[in-house]
Amino acid sequence: MVDRGGGAASPSSESLFHARKRPLRLLIVVFGLVWLMNALFAAHAWLLEPGGEGAANLIGAFRKPIAGAPLWLKPYLLSVTKAVLAIGPSRIAVAMVAIDALIGLALLSGIAAAPFSWFAILYCFFCWTTLNAFGFPYSDGQTDPGVFVVYMIAFLFILAALARLRQKGAGGGFFHERLWTAARILFGLLWAFDAALKWLPAFHDHFLHQLTSILPGEPPWFAAYLGFIIVLVGALGPRLVATMVALIETLIAAGILAGRGLGLVIPLGLAWSFAVWSTAEAFGGPYTSTGTGVRGNVLGNVLIYMIPFFFLWLATRARIAGKGRAKSERQKSRAPGSVRP
Repeated sequence: MVDRGGGAASPSSESLFHARKRPLRLLIVVFGLVWLMNALFAAHAWLLEPGGEGAANLIGAFRKPIAGAPLWLKPYLLSVTKAVLAIGPSRIAVAMVAIDALIGLALLSGIAAAPFSWFAILYCFFCWTTLNAFGFPYSDGQTDPGVFVVYMIAFLFILAALARLRQKGAGGGFFHERLWTAARILFGLLWAFDAALKWLPAFHDHFLHQLTSILPGEPPWFAAYLGFIIVLVGALGPRLVATMVALIETLIAAGILAGRGLGLVIPLGLAWSFAVWSTAEAFGGPYTSTGTGVRGNVLGNVLIYMIPFFFLWLATRARIAGKGRAKSERQKSRAPGSVRP
């Protein structure tokens, strides 16, 4: 890591264990609320819809990724869908809603938060392979691998943060330090994957269409806002803007992977995530019974990217504050009349 003054520092997870516990706990609570919202959206779509619509919505959520999946993935997705039909859509819906709710409650209360976080990683991997189909199809400029990848990374950050919350002082175990480092590297690789796809011709060829395709069905106020963005992109040139998008995400990925310049990369990542969420993701809409939250993307995919960024921000600020305290202590020790050890 580096501070804003440019001083070099190790990207070690040790900075996390100097972070204040209250902000860490608050961030875990926020992530718990996300999971409770997921549970509510899923319950509304899968359990509360009248006339058997809920079961149809659940089956639709499992069937939807099959059409765009590659040939090697289709048999797996078809077998999972057949299993859901055999067990019963209502039973699967109740189980998935209950899992979402229990994960959220564990994060909110702190009770069994670590075991539930480990379980949530496995559960998110299952959802990523089924409801997200590993992010396929990667066609027509599509670059998002799916929200469940970000969930898994966020839970790794949470497991490291929970270790900090259990500590009375600074310092954490070797295992939890490696968890933090793994989470940071995986988050960087996620951005690198997304950035790499944005350098391909398909993204540049379909960039403007990706924006215009959002407009149908959106409320007038958002259509006016996005219309202005589309006019601006047209004036600058879609390919130029697409290149700028790829460059920004490449810089974010490089900074996270290197663990350097995070004092600048994190604000850029937060601002960029909000910019994508408020344009290409239409603030997470459309808000229909099956349009938000049912496949895990509560309020949109990119909004969830902010959770890992905030974990990194807390650790980075703690590192900068620690360097400031160390510098102050050195200055005091050198002051006239001070007693040196």
